[in-house]
Amino acid sequence: MKTEKSIQPPLKLVLILVGTLATSAMAQSEGILGSPWEFHVNLYGWLPEAPATIDVDDKQLVDVPEDLDTILDSMELTAMFELEAHKGPLVLFLNNVYYKGKYDDKFKGSVSGLQREYSLVEEVWAIKYGAGYKFGPWDLSESSPSANLTLIPWGGAFFFHDDWKVKLDPAGGPFDGFEQDGTLKFNTPMVGLGSRINLSDRWYLNLSYGYGGWDVDNVSKIYDVLGNAVYRFKMGGVSSKFLIGYRYLHIDYEDQPVKLKVDVKGPFLGIGWEF
Repeated sequence: MKTEKSIQPPLKLVLILVGTLATSAMAQSEGILGSPWEFHVNLYGWLPEAPATIDVDDKQLVDVPEDLDTILDSMELTAMFELEAHKGPLVLFLNNVYYKGKYDDKFKGSVSGLQREYSLVEEVWAIKYGAGYKFGPWDLSESSPSANLTLIPWGGAFFFHDDWKVKLDPAGGPFDGFEQDGTLKFNTPMVGLGSRINLSDRWYLNLSYGYGGWDVDNVSKIYDVLGNAVYRFKMGGVSSKFLIGYRYLHIDYEDQPVKLKVDVKGPFLGIGWEF
């Protein structure tokens, strides 16, 4: 596995972000307390590629291409949803991805030339959660109605739990198989910036970037980038929306003797409701 230098944002910027959130929250605490709660629920399907490697004692046990066809064929159960609670400019959020699946493959041994069977069983939880504060909106033009921009700096964490088991069936004769399992688990801090561009009463765009790790809980770096377009409508009198977008998630984790590197990237589709 290649070792990469982690790209760390200056600590000063992180402190400025935290200080800005705290100062704004105190300055407008009365407005926040007097605002009603609003709740958003989004259900979505993420259709990613997820090439991953797992090393144990510098021996690569897992090197799975995990393209979309492989993931769909291997998937046994999944649940993907996002929850938000809004109170004035304050935003609390949780984004959950759950996946359970089994990947099987066959190959010929490079020495024996005999066919062998390889399997990887995984049960994964990936949860991003935190709190943000809305600034704006600011008009982007002088026309009426005008598109406008809202910025949402946020701080939070990323929880990851992966129970995995690798099995290599023996080829027969002197060639032995092996079976090994383990758990990859961390809860590492993240900070980020979200933005929302209202284009009309029906359409708006979301863009968000988050970065974390800093060697907390054995994560050297993690970043999450996503963008989506949203169309609003009414469903039985309830404010609803369709969303379509793209997400890229990178994780670089090392807790000797185990190393994990994974990139999960691809489009997603969803539907949501606002109460």
